[in-house]
Amino acid sequence: MAAEPAFTRSWSVGSYIATLTSPAPSAGQVRSAVIEWSPNVPGRLSPPMADAYRRGRDKALADMARVLGIKVGVVEL
Repeated sequence: MAAEPAFTRSWSVGSYIATLTSPAPSAGQVRSAVIEWSPNVPGRLSPPMADAYRRGRDKALADMARVLGIKVGVVEL
């Protein structure tokens, strides 16, 4: 992200680290969070890794909603 994020959380997914970042919310505006992977984007997640990813993502989003005082939603394709 170009600007300093207002919110950042990281969690382990197998041997990877997923990091969610989001800019500060503005009244009446929609914002998107970004998830980056380290050391690289995994080609495929095993079922246990997918579960770990979703648990971490959901906890990070709940924390973000609480900290920033916003509502969040997820569209998973």
